[in-house]
Formats: sequence, C-alpha cells, structure tokens
Amino acid sequence: MMDMKEFYILGLPVDTPIGHCTFLKVKDYPDYFMPLQIVGLTKNHIVSKYSELNKDGSLDEFMVELRNSDMFEIAMGIPEIHEAYLKLFIKLFNDENILLEVTKENFDYYRKLVMTMNCLKEEVINPNPEIQAAIERSRRVKSQEGEKLEFSDIVTSVVGYNGLTYSDINEFSLYQLYMTYYRIAQFKNYDTTTLFATVSADKIKIDSWSKHINLYEDEKYAITQDEFNNAIGTTVND
Repeated sequence: MMDMKEFYILGLPVDTPIGHCTFLKVKDYPDYFMPLQIVGLTKNHIVSKYSELNKDGSLDEFMVELRNSDMFEIAMGIPEIHEAYLKLFIKLFNDENILLEVTKENFDYYRKLVMTMNCLKEEVINPNPEIQAAIERSRRVKSQEGEKLEFSDIVTSVVGYNGLTYSDINEFSLYQLYMTYYRIAQFKNYDTTTLFATVSADKIKIDSWSKHINLYEDEKYAITQDEFNNAIGTTVND
C-alpha cells in the first residue's frame, strides 16, 4: 500500500522505492526489542551514552569523530549500532542486502518510517546538560505520579476487553496493538465522563469515543510563561 499513516492500522506492507516494508508483529517483538531501541536512539542519545563511558578520557579522539558525524555515518559505522539496523531492516524488508539500498540521502526517511510503523517515538534529549537534567527530573516526577504501564498490561487489556486469545494478539502488528489499546482507553474515558456529566452540576467536556488517537504526540516537560501565569492566577512580570 502507499505510505499513508491513515492506512497503517490495516497492517499491510508499505510500498517504498527499495521494497515492501512490513510491520513487526507482536510475536516478533521479543526478538527485535533491542534493535528497535537502538534504532530509536538519536545522535544526542548516542553521544551522551558514549560520554558516560569516557570518564577517563580514553575515548576523546572517538568522541570528536562521533560529534562530527551525522546519524547515517553513526548507524553505518559503529558495529553495535549497525548490527541493530541490519537485523531490523532485514526482518522488515525481507532482504539480506537491504542496507546497501539505504544512503545518506534516504536514511532519515527509512529510519523514521520504521520507527513510525513500529510505534517508536524519539525521546527528547538536549545537548545542554543542565536542561537535560531538568527534563530527566520532570520525567521521574511524571513516572512517580502516573501508573507504571508495561507491555504485558497492554496485551492483557486488549485480550480481556475484546475476548481475544493471546494467539490472536501474536498476529497483531505492534501498531495495531497500541492503537487498539488506546482506543479501548478512549472508550472507557468516554463512558466515565458521560456518567459523571449526568450527575455533576459542572459542565464536563466529553471527548468523542472515536476521537483521533495520536501515538506520537510529544510529551511536555515544561510549561510556557502563559501557562505558568494562568496556573498561579497572576502575571509574573507585573
């Protein structure tokens, strides 16, 4: 099928200039979990991780080369990262030589395509250590405030709600699994808010049960000046 995100839910292979790109299925996820995580790393992530290994300065020369490299050069040049790309791309394109078709010019497209088709979202990392430390603190706070959600929770929720078997779920693509889970959550949210709207004196906004679901919406780890002012009921600059 054409590369249109609207049709990804169907789980059909996506036509690309270098071949058909298939969706990773739930049953394949354990074997490709690590390659997916590595493909999802940005240059800033990789620089940060190697910086942590360079406390003694033994990697100084390598770090200079790494910082001067683009993501394509990193993915093709660092053996551990290259191996992850190779394993994942061979699986998705069913072609042992697929990386020979990936060039500096088309690399970003195919990396983002693979990430989107398999529900990977780039995690924000800031090259400024102080800003990144603040982002990490915000993530920890959000993690403590919210319920921890694991892969098994998503699978059991979809199985339990729809009356499916685990064999059924194994044949889902990862994209179908996550979209189905969040649609179930939207159904439950609709039911709950509709119920409260019947007994509450306040006007409650009810989102449609068929509301569009964006799996890739960026999380916010900071607030704007206006949001801050509204939260405290005043203007800081006054």
